[in-house]
Amino acid sequence: MNPKSSHLSLVAVAFGALVLLTACNTQLEPVSYSPNYQAFTHADGRIEWVPVACLEPPVEDNFYTDDARYVRRLPPGCANNRTLLQMVEQRSDVIEGRATGPTMAAPVGRAAQVYIEGYDREELRRRLAEQQAKADKQEGQ
Repeated sequence: MNPKSSHLSLVAVAFGALVLLTACNTQLEPVSYSPNYQAFTHADGRIEWVPVACLEPPVEDNFYTDDARYVRRLPPGCANNRTLLQMVEQRSDVIEGRATGPTMAAPVGRAAQVYIEGYDREELRRRLAEQQAKADKQEGQ
């Protein structure tokens, strides 16, 4: 095989791959859905919050064309909003949040120090006291 023709075929393959890669869609369109919730009152007086996104019609299943294998898909945002509703302490927080109190910075700071340095202040003090006691004991001998 001629080295020039192999070089040309390699260039052609590289150019074809480049053309195929530029044709790919690299960004998805943003999905818009409602982050709002709606209250439903049951006959027994119980109030249930339902994401408005879940009230939309289901998404069409574009992957299976026959009716026997049709699977209903949730509307965009429905699963996220339902999961958020299960994670909150009070369900009313998804409608209007509460004012936050002061953070407890000391435990967070100690945890960060333990993570970064491998020990906390009390451990450091204990180690220094042990080292000092050991040094004093050795000087006394």
